Amino acid sequence: MAVDYDTFLEWAKDRFGEENIKVRHTAHGDEILTHSFYAHKKGIDDYTHNLWMNPSGGKSKNPEKGSFRCWKTDTMGSLVKLVADYDNIPYEEAEEKLCGMTSLRALELKVHEFFGHKEDTVEVLQPDPEPVKQVELPEWSYLIDKMSPSHYMRIRARQYLRDRKIPTEGLYVCINGDYKDRIIIPYYDWYGELVWFNGRLMYDKKGTLKYMKCKSDGLNITQEDVLYMTSWPRAGTKIYLMEGEIDAISMKIAGLVGCAVGGKFLSDTQIEMIRRYEPVLAFDADEGRFEKDSGLQALINIGTTLLEKGFPKVGYVRPPKAYKDWNKLLVAKNPETVRAYAERFEKPFTPHTPDLLLAQRL
Repeated sequence: MAVDYDTFLEWAKDRFGEENIKVRHTAHGDEILTHSFYAHKKGIDDYTHNLWMNPSGGKSKNPEKGSFRCWKTDTMGSLVKLVADYDNIPYEEAEEKLCGMTSLRALELKVHEFFGHKEDTVEVLQPDPEPVKQVELPEWSYLIDKMSPSHYMRIRARQYLRDRKIPTEGLYVCINGDYKDRIIIPYYDWYGELVWFNGRLMYDKKGTLKYMKCKSDGLNITQEDVLYMTSWPRAGTKIYLMEGEIDAISMKIAGLVGCAVGGKFLSDTQIEMIRRYEPVLAFDADEGRFEKDSGLQALINIGTTLLEKGFPKVGYVRPPKAYKDWNKLLVAKNPETVRAYAERFEKPFTPHTPDLLLAQRL
């Protein structure tokens, strides 16, 4: 199966931005030029329109899969490989996205076509695969904006979020069952599919967990496989990493891109999910000594890991100590103050940053 030109062009416009796409007509087919994320990942400043892509294959020995070349890093290969690299998905999934089906499936159809008319063909029955359990929101969960205006749980949820200057858009509340009295915050992947959720209790109750995560029993996914984004931005965008979803939403209100990691460390899967972006570590400004400052520990541990994993640029910024986290700053001030503070006090995270931060705490 060959790469479909229009399908690939739409993919390129979506990933790199239509304004960054140039199409050039050549004797070997139309070439699509854009900024090279391969060069960007290696810290090369000038990567404008250095990624050349040819859905017809150009001079490639295997033109059916298209071809690409980054002229800054000399990275080259098929367009299927390019899509797999950029979207961080398996080769077979990228092939199906561009060609409509995988090479293996195409071969299976050819074999079936050749042998299908043979009367002596013996059909081998295979057991049906176990269905993959999908993530579902808790029973009794309702979209806050769709509930009756007079429903007491809607009123409570709206008040809880209003006190934190958080909009109700896209958020749910659970009115019964295990997640009762919790704001349900859904996680969606790049394609808009529900992949996880977290439940935030609307009041403090001794002995009750403030957050109640998705129950992963029977699912093919865990907290370490997901990230919370209010929306997934284009490659190269600066994203602010923090622990909780409320802080991530606060960043969005301030005009920045917040990303909740769901804890104080990043798994290898999560690291690869943010590799196309420019991460800024923005964990809580916890009070107390360094040993108890979990926000600072998370910042140092994750920042060091990202540098070791080859991220060319990592930044960090902490909210003012008086407010502990970004939502408290938003509540006390306004979105403009949150953005101005984050942008003004952001610093580069370097191999020397942990020593500097530790020295400041002593």
